[in-house]
Amino acid sequence: MTRESFLNRDKRKGTASHRRAPKQEKYLAKRLGGRTTIASGSKGEKGDVRVQGVVRIEAKTTKNKSFSVTRDMVRKIEEAALASDELPVIVIEFNDGNGKPEMELAIMPMYALASLLA
Repeated sequence: MTRESFLNRDKRKGTASHRRAPKQEKYLAKRLGGRTTIASGSKGEKGDVRVQGVVRIEAKTTKNKSFSVTRDMVRKIEEAALASDELPVIVIEFNDGNGKPEMELAIMPMYALASLLA
């Protein structure tokens, strides 16, 4: 990041990925027949998108060529999902750096995949 882009990022209200995140959540909820959670899960209800009784989704977006999924990230969405008898899913959206989506991946524990295929 150049010095100029760093100094101007607040004027643009964050990075392209930060501006894209609420749109990603809203679009996911609409496509999957769910709803977004209040304050992106920072209040009582965890996760970003919820299809009640089916899945709890943590949505991430990045302009980078890679994204690391940590055990802690999986554990948090898993605890929230399993408490409501839902399957935990992490959706990662790769964008072009300007916020335009290029690819989406859904990541879930193997038992969740097996449950869907049963």
